[in-house]
Amino acid sequence: MRRSLQLSLFAVVLLGLLGGTLAYFVAQKSVTLTVDGQVRTVGTYAGTVGEVLDEEGLEPTAHDVVLPAAQQALADGDAVVVNRARPLELTVDGVSREVYVTALSVDEALAQLGYRGDLVLSASRSERLPLDGMQLTIATPKDIVLVSDGQERVVTTTAATAGDLLAEQRIALSETDRTSLYLNQGLLNRMRLQVFRVQVSEVTETTAIPHERVETPDAEALEGEKTVTQEGADGEHVSTLRVTVVDGVETARETLTTTVTREQVPELVTVGTKPRPANSPAADGLNWAALAQCESGGRASVVSSNGLYHGLYQFSVSTWRSVGGSGLPSQASPDEQTYRAQLLYNKAGAGQWPHCGRNL
Repeated sequence: MRRSLQLSLFAVVLLGLLGGTLAYFVAQKSVTLTVDGQVRTVGTYAGTVGEVLDEEGLEPTAHDVVLPAAQQALADGDAVVVNRARPLELTVDGVSREVYVTALSVDEALAQLGYRGDLVLSASRSERLPLDGMQLTIATPKDIVLVSDGQERVVTTTAATAGDLLAEQRIALSETDRTSLYLNQGLLNRMRLQVFRVQVSEVTETTAIPHERVETPDAEALEGEKTVTQEGADGEHVSTLRVTVVDGVETARETLTTTVTREQVPELVTVGTKPRPANSPAADGLNWAALAQCESGGRASVVSSNGLYHGLYQFSVSTWRSVGGSGLPSQASPDEQTYRAQLLYNKAGAGQWPHCGRNL
């Protein structure tokens, strides 16, 4: 009886052990885990996708792709795919931004980002992307309106900047040349890039300085009579100029220095202020020019060969003074000489000029 009880107890314990072992093996799962394209099979007792990733030491980030989702229940034979994201410092035609891709190579990353066709890249298409990312520069083909040396044309280029395009087209710039775009400016499709050929030179110019006219009142001369006592002469100055010419057209002129090389000489003039008496009606309408032509050849400063007679009407000094003249008649203005001759005519008539008086 006692032996039978022992055997029964042993059987119960053995059955419990066998049941537990069977349950253990039933709970274990075989899962296909693919990480960045690498496939392997793992055994796990995890109940969800997230748990099996924890067991494998994988901590997905916000940009990683996990299929199925981490909270999805896990069954035997399931497949779990993890594609880890790589950060890319992407520069396209001079514009930079950070993007994330799950691609394993540059070529795959371009496909994910939608870049196709003829591109200029900073890395080989076959280069693998490290998990911590990389910098990638892309230059896409662009049609640029290029204006240089009088020619305008459209060029298709993958140059990243305006400077790169000029180098590509073998257009050299001098130190003074300018461009419509900054040389390090990124190019966009249909942009216009113009080269301005700038020449800066220094030239000298000689310019006249107009002389002044200085008038001085003369109380001894009749009103309106003007006598030049000193001839005027223009001065001269020399200027050094900086001249800027853009594409053959002068656009700026700057004076750097100015030096006076000859001073101007003012013209000095005396202006009569003595009131002019009214002419006698008897002297009006007479041909005084004809009389002067006959007496002196119309020369106001002429003096006879014997030195006795002066001016247009060949006054003697005594006769001249008798009609209010001062100094020598030949030194007076033509207007004053005519005025004094008219006074003489009013006093004594045309007989004062016995040979030429008939011309009046």
